[in-house]
Amino acid sequence: MNKKIPIILSGFMVAGLSGCDMKRDDGAGAKPKPAPLVQTALVQQRDLSKVVTYTGSIEPVKTARMASPAEGPVVRCSVREGDWVEAGTLLAKVGRSRIATTALEAAREELSRQKSEFSRVEQLVKSGSLAGEMLDTVRANLKRAEAQVAAMETGADDYEIHAPWAGVVSKVWIAEGNYVIPRAQLIEMFDPGTLIVRIAVPEQQALSVRKGTAVSVHLDAHPGKTIAAEITRVFPELDRRTRTVMVEAELKENVELLSGMFARVEIPVQVEKNAVVIPQSALTVRPGGGAIVWVLKDEAVHAVKVNPVLEANGWIAVESGIAADDVVVIRGNESLKEGASVRVQPTAGAETKEISSL
Repeated sequence: MNKKIPIILSGFMVAGLSGCDMKRDDGAGAKPKPAPLVQTALVQQRDLSKVVTYTGSIEPVKTARMASPAEGPVVRCSVREGDWVEAGTLLAKVGRSRIATTALEAAREELSRQKSEFSRVEQLVKSGSLAGEMLDTVRANLKRAEAQVAAMETGADDYEIHAPWAGVVSKVWIAEGNYVIPRAQLIEMFDPGTLIVRIAVPEQQALSVRKGTAVSVHLDAHPGKTIAAEITRVFPELDRRTRTVMVEAELKENVELLSGMFARVEIPVQVEKNAVVIPQSALTVRPGGGAIVWVLKDEAVHAVKVNPVLEANGWIAVESGIAADDVVVIRGNESLKEGASVRVQPTAGAETKEISSL
């Protein structure tokens, strides 16, 4: 028994060595790792705009606020908010007759006194009791008194406020019986034909907004509707309190508007004309800095340095390196190497195509 054991062990060792040789033979025939799967897209050449949305409101350009030129009671107020008035319509009347009559009586008494003083001084000058210069002084006082009486007689009637042009009454601050002081606001009106969109643009984009730029307007009162408009005015200075510049845009479509409506305005603040553009996902930023895109060319992928100049709406405008109709990788470009083979993911119904390096 003792002599057979080594023979059996030797048999196991032979079998083990044979197994190792078989594994080495199988590994030598394994298939290579498949090429990475990528998606591609064509480089385009077109205009690209960066659009920023600002909030604004519908406001009239032509407005008028009528105020009282004198003190007195409101004896008539013939309009209310929302009334349409024609040019020259009587809006309100401020009673001045009682105050004016009292002031006129006082002015006439002063005129009578100045006339008597002038006669007295004139007699004294003629007699030589007073110098002739005194007559000039009392004559000037008499002229002032006469002018005051004439002015009071002209303004003795009630003060009437008329519409300067046709429009809609927007605010009325008075009612009959109210007592008003000079320059007190009475009535406001506006011309609905001059309604525009007014937007406050922050200082950062103030120099990017230009007169004549086409914009899009969205109103909560007209949900789902995009209204074409055009910037017609850019104010020449910033508001020092808010650091914004006021911009006006005129609607190009006939829609129903009310003053004070809330508006959202899409304004292009940067435009690249006829630019070479790629999908945003095609751009790869290297750790050391700089940006590249992987271009599929000559049956291989190649890294091309590019300079991004504008990013908007999922697209990037770039300078140099690539041209329209070049094929760039937009998916699977994270671990590509120069000249690598790739498998291009097909569109629906197509087969995967393998591109090999030369």
